[in-house]
Amino acid sequence: AAAIQREHHERFAKAFELAQQQLESESKRVGELRDFLWKELQEKIPKLKLNGHEMGEKRLPNNLNVTFIDVEGEAMLLYLDEYGIMCSTGSACTSESLDPSHVLLAMGLPYEYSHGSIRFTFGHCNSKKDIEYMMKYLPDVIKQLREISPVNIGNVKHAKYKK
Repeated sequence: AAAIQREHHERFAKAFELAQQQLESESKRVGELRDFLWKELQEKIPKLKLNGHEMGEKRLPNNLNVTFIDVEGEAMLLYLDEYGIMCSTGSACTSESLDPSHVLLAMGLPYEYSHGSIRFTFGHCNSKKDIEYMMKYLPDVIKQLREISPVNIGNVKHAKYKK
């Protein structure tokens, strides 16, 4: 048992050493993905709000939290899941809750905006192709959800009534 435990410790130490060696280059790489996604979102989807610090050095490189105004976040997750796209409406520690992010509420974001917020997180397996794939579907998902949003009901004619 002691030999197995020592082997696990050695493997963990090696994994940690490798992660430390790649930390700077990986942070730069995922930061570029984050920036690319934010650019794509702004170009293709109206009525967005960036949550947290402005883009730059004060932001973590591996995530982006965005509010899609007049859209309910859980509905977005269900639609995106149909395409194999995984993201979250809250922090990782509250991922099983339907409550809006307590962090976003504490930052002063209105309740409705918090409910329409999505957190995109990037890791070593993600690439620009993942973002391009998601952006094939996300604009239409947002458009569909805004059409049926009770918050937006007076501003958009539902497809059923368009003629």
